[in-house]
Amino acid sequence: MASPGRKLLPFTALLLAAVPALAAATPATPVTPSFGEAVEVNVVNVDVYATDKQGRRVPGLGKGDFELLEDGRKVAISNFDAVSADAAQAGAQPGGSSPAGAAKGPEEPFNLVIYFDDVNIGPAHRARVLKQLGDFLTRLAPGDRVMLVTDDLGLHVRVPFTSDPAVLVKGLQEVGTLAAHGGESNRNRRHTLDDMLTIQTDSLNDPTDPVPCPLNIVQPAHAFAASRRQETLRAINSLTILVNSLSGVPGRKALLHVSDGLPITPGEEVFQFLAELCSGSNAGVGDIKAPSLIQPNPQGPSANPNKPDGQPDPYTVYDARSFGPKAYQAASQAPLDAQAYSVANALKTLAAHANAHRVTLYTLQASGLQGTEASDAGFGPDERLYQFPAIAIVERANNRDSLQLLADDTGGRSILDANDILSDLGRMQEDLSSFYSLGFTPAHSGDGREHRIEARIKRPGLRLRYRQSYRDKPTVEKVVDRTLAALYYGLEDNPLGVAIAVGEAVPVEGGLYAVPVRLEIPLFKLAILNQGEVYEGKLRLLVATRDDAGGTAPVRQVDVPLKIPRKQVLNALGQYYIYTVTIRLKPGAQHVAVAVRDEVAATTSYLGRPVNVAATASVTPP
Repeated sequence: MASPGRKLLPFTALLLAAVPALAAATPATPVTPSFGEAVEVNVVNVDVYATDKQGRRVPGLGKGDFELLEDGRKVAISNFDAVSADAAQAGAQPGGSSPAGAAKGPEEPFNLVIYFDDVNIGPAHRARVLKQLGDFLTRLAPGDRVMLVTDDLGLHVRVPFTSDPAVLVKGLQEVGTLAAHGGESNRNRRHTLDDMLTIQTDSLNDPTDPVPCPLNIVQPAHAFAASRRQETLRAINSLTILVNSLSGVPGRKALLHVSDGLPITPGEEVFQFLAELCSGSNAGVGDIKAPSLIQPNPQGPSANPNKPDGQPDPYTVYDARSFGPKAYQAASQAPLDAQAYSVANALKTLAAHANAHRVTLYTLQASGLQGTEASDAGFGPDERLYQFPAIAIVERANNRDSLQLLADDTGGRSILDANDILSDLGRMQEDLSSFYSLGFTPAHSGDGREHRIEARIKRPGLRLRYRQSYRDKPTVEKVVDRTLAALYYGLEDNPLGVAIAVGEAVPVEGGLYAVPVRLEIPLFKLAILNQGEVYEGKLRLLVATRDDAGGTAPVRQVDVPLKIPRKQVLNALGQYYIYTVTIRLKPGAQHVAVAVRDEVAATTSYLGRPVNVAATASVTPP
């Protein structure tokens, strides 16, 4: 029902098409600018950290000390701020004023998201990190805000943004009770190695044509790498959703990614195992001396002198090149096969998304400092091939490289090979409160492309750290991201004065419920342009949903053209435009976020509501 005193414009006066159910609507394509839309100013901000050769911060730099380049071309620095955590105290004069040219204190809130990748972290590693994070969070400055998020096969906001250390410490304790799945990939890797050695054994024991490293020995490696790649891409996608949603959070934002690492080339270590097993290049494994070359002969592979019964041994290193096309040529093929599963481009795209929203990524390798040997207490005396040192080296470098890439490309820091992380966390906090902010206005706006950034310092001997690129997101993508912020964090912004009401849920097929969401939009807030006999406007509606289990549906969009006959314009401006969208939800606690964008004025309202979908359709009021 409309609120008392509100005038509702009849549908016949505005709509030339029926109101669609959003669940059935297809995503709208970006609207081509026309009839005088407002142009949004696009300013790119680059936060720069300047240090000397000893790694100490360098204060007192000015706008003239820096140069900025975009895609190799120099751009004018339009905005400049020197921000320091203690500048307000160190430079303040009596009466609260600061001397001319003094650094500014942080004017924006500091927002830190601590993100636990529970799919790629071991429980013991997480437990050690949680204790130190608890100590760190008790040292936050007043006003600093922290949010705790987990990814355990779905994004879950465990603790919303808060400045209360006690709430955060309690949240960390709850995170410690959740399942950590990092050991599953280790078990799957072990099964893959077992499968490959079984294939090796079966082939060597083939009485008709015994061949070491047969062509099918690589199949388990491909299966493991493909599965691991899908897991890694899922993790990257979850992290991307979270990063994008932070665009609607005011202030400076950083995300601390806590995991044992994401493999930049998933499965590379099992291909490395084949390279060691089948290339004949290893000097020895354990106390087994690998033959320099085992020549083929009509009777099959040479007997292994280490086996007392003289039978072929699957744990011997063979040179597949000696057996021709019947054997998997691991020396040349394994590295190529491994690179087919690389996710480096997906990681770079994630970093570009983070840069687009000024989200600095800090990465924490929860596994800490470990040895490079691959020995395991579970390995038996006949499993020494699993202990190739190169396998452990490849696996560890794989995980490190991804963490290093995300931090370097966004201007953050990577915390690697560290069991005591408090000092590194302190440096991260210092980053977020002391920096130089350089802004420029690019010639393009919303072209959807990634652009390289280079910052230069004119003073010799100084080093700069900053984000290396950014993606100039189209307007529609920015609106989608802000809608996600309303969905996840309840951050609302309503310049259009939109009222939202959620109606009673009705059961539909598939165990779902159809939930009407009614929007009342005051027409006097909208830009409606004279087109002769009619006045026209354009709205874009976006709806996002999330359940309490962390599951989200894609953000759905619909274009709504407004057409008001010329004779009805004056009367219409005192009324409300009503639009109802119908979404289909599963039973249980749900969250709904709606964005209403005036495409002409380039103004958007963001609203969110919790909804309890049950047989009785209990609705939480706004």
